[in-house]
Amino acid sequence: MEFELFSTQHLAYIFGYFFIFTILYFGLKSSKYPQKNMRAISIAILFIKLGEIFIRGQLIGEAWYTLLPLHLCNIVLIFSVLGGIFRFLPFLHASFYWSLGAIFALITPEVRDTFPSFFNISFFSTHFFIIFASIVEYKIFKLRPTLTSWVSSLFAINMIAVGVFFINNSLGTNYLYINYKPTFNSPLDYMGEWPYYILVVEGIYILLTYSLYKLFKNKKNSWR
Repeated sequence: MEFELFSTQHLAYIFGYFFIFTILYFGLKSSKYPQKNMRAISIAILFIKLGEIFIRGQLIGEAWYTLLPLHLCNIVLIFSVLGGIFRFLPFLHASFYWSLGAIFALITPEVRDTFPSFFNISFFSTHFFIIFASIVEYKIFKLRPTLTSWVSSLFAINMIAVGVFFINNSLGTNYLYINYKPTFNSPLDYMGEWPYYILVVEGIYILLTYSLYKLFKNKKNSWR
């Protein structure tokens, strides 16, 4: 059975995973050792993602260059997981801003298999974790976005995009869809041709992440 976008099944996945991560959130909030438990959850998500890559590479035989974690949600997942494990603030701040992409990915998921396929579980659990991690950092660990962290995250994602562009040129891939538009229908179809759609996406990113900064910034000292 194939996954259908915006179907009852799709909504069931959204509510189901939302319920699971809500339980995890309140469990973490009431825990005596929230950092230790957040580390355990982050490690579990890491193993789920590694399991997906292992299945795709070793059992299905996908080429290694198609398995690189260079799409936006995979990049954010790395930052969220490592931030959750090691409490590395630059990663936590960056993933806070970049987590917006996971919301859009859940609305229009690139997944073909239905539950209980491991690929389905991996997709929804990892994307929900990205959002979960940002909420946990803000509500439980009191992480506050600052102007410095916003500028740093903006600079970082652009530097990553430049690096990915050259990787794509070398491997013939299109991670971040930065070398050309995706071959499937997407919102990028309405944003002009290359490279103009990149500028539109950049503008949308700046607007949305700056709005996050303004809404949730550290009121006492917005620069730190």
